[in-house]
Amino acid sequence: MSEDQEWNLPNVTYGFIGIGVMGFPMAQNLRKRIPKSAQLVICEVVEAQVKKFLSETEPKDRVSVASTPKEIAEQCDIIITMLPKGPHVQEVFTNKSTGLLAGAPSSKSILFMECSTIDTLTSNKVNDLVTEAGHRFVDAPVSGGYNGAVAGTLTFMIGGSEELFNEVRPLAEAMGKKENIYHCGKQGAGLATKQINNYLGFVSMLGVSEAFNMGRLYGLNPKTLASVVNVSTGRCYNSSSENPVKGVTPTASASKDFEGGFSTELCQGVVEMALQLGEQVGAKSVLRDVVLKTLAEASEDPRCKGKDYRSIYLHLADIEQNENHV
Repeated sequence: MSEDQEWNLPNVTYGFIGIGVMGFPMAQNLRKRIPKSAQLVICEVVEAQVKKFLSETEPKDRVSVASTPKEIAEQCDIIITMLPKGPHVQEVFTNKSTGLLAGAPSSKSILFMECSTIDTLTSNKVNDLVTEAGHRFVDAPVSGGYNGAVAGTLTFMIGGSEELFNEVRPLAEAMGKKENIYHCGKQGAGLATKQINNYLGFVSMLGVSEAFNMGRLYGLNPKTLASVVNVSTGRCYNSSSENPVKGVTPTASASKDFEGGFSTELCQGVVEMALQLGEQVGAKSVLRDVVLKTLAEASEDPRCKGKDYRSIYLHLADIEQNENHV
């Protein structure tokens, strides 16, 4: 079986907008797995990223650059977007001069796979405009971080009809782990799932941080405490795989002094989106005020700002990084 057949991707022209930290390796994996004769057109505002991508991605004669999203839409049949925030997504799709919808021809139906982590209201609004113009749209946020993007093991959470899910699944599998491609429900359901998961992950980390600081102040050995917790009812991903005490979990972000990973500021943004979603659907949240206050404080704390959000432990324990070890 050839690689083209294995990935089951059509021999059409693909577009990718947003060649940033996540988008760069995602687009590279996509280029590896679409048919060799297919064209990939990229669009990115940071020129250095464009040059790097062109120099590192094969086959070079099958990768080209568009200066605007409009140019992408004029050329491509399938377009993937990976952008920082909701306003960027709205601008890329709806700008009357340079946007995707300004260039999308009415003679064909383009498939848009929107992978950014943004609010559901913006995503749904863009979906409505895309659909009205005769094209197809799915929200398909990812989980797995930069390492997962490089390894091609991302989790995809997809919102849209069953028909659209089946259409984009091969694309998701080309950039993610086959077993971790989920159809979450109607349009917007992928983003809702992502936000709820991130909210729960932060709440879990907050509890783990409080618990291990309690143990620290009592004088417990954090490795022993973790061993007990991880075979008991307190066990969770953040207590076992991402313990915030350096030396407890060798592969945790704490072992890298919280460098890289899902930053405190990004976590704050996604958690705020999740709580907004909760408000929209009328869900009760007894933790809302505590969560927002803690994240706002941590995002301004030099010990956490720009670091993986699990550095919240340093903020709660009020210790410096050099004090955080077994």
